[in-house]
Amino acid sequence: MHIEVVADEGELARRAADILADTIRRKPHAVLGLPTGATPKAAYRQLTERIARKEVDVNRVRAFAVDEFLTGSHDATGTNLGFFADYLPAMRRSLAIPPFSISNDEAASVVSAYAAHVGNLGGFDLCLLGIGTNGHIAFNEPGSGIDSRARVVELTKESRRAHAAAFGSLDAVPKRAVTLGVADILESRAILVMAQGASKAAIVARAIEGPQAAAVPASWLQSHADVTWLLDEAAASELQRR
Repeated sequence: MHIEVVADEGELARRAADILADTIRRKPHAVLGLPTGATPKAAYRQLTERIARKEVDVNRVRAFAVDEFLTGSHDATGTNLGFFADYLPAMRRSLAIPPFSISNDEAASVVSAYAAHVGNLGGFDLCLLGIGTNGHIAFNEPGSGIDSRARVVELTKESRRAHAAAFGSLDAVPKRAVTLGVADILESRAILVMAQGASKAAIVARAIEGPQAAAVPASWLQSHADVTWLLDEAAASELQRR
């Protein structure tokens, strides 16, 4: 495990964009896992600017969203599809996202096939992740085992609250989602976890320095051979070791 602490949100975004861009330059046909949420927004903007300046060529990249809401409707407002259209439009042709309007009955088989597609490509060369305040990675909520696979999940109120603004209200946030599992994520060649702000400090410390346990799904990343935690000073403030 490598821990990299930077000064602030701006430096966090620049450094994450550096790592994404370097991965693509080293391997132009890289397979990437990408999250949504507040934390990677600025990094995606930086990467988009570099693509526009032709500093990075993503024509052969294959990217996959690590999760998606199940809305039951065709309105993309608040979904991960809508998020990536806003924050990473330069990769719209190379980015796969699970469908959000499918029924719960269809969702299990669809997300399993989605994960199998990633596996058939050799897995992720780099999987970028955020961490929820409850320790989730992708939508692997507390209680997710290290052997959990792609599946339909029930979202916690805490996770739904984090997306309330995107959907317009907490009540509008779907209660179910599909996600790649912890085991799927751990098959990545490299993992980069971003966290910023004091609100993430306690859970970051538990994930990095606490015991590996399903109560904090991000703690399972301790077992990976190549994981980097990219943190700003506030998010790193409760770590005992740096």
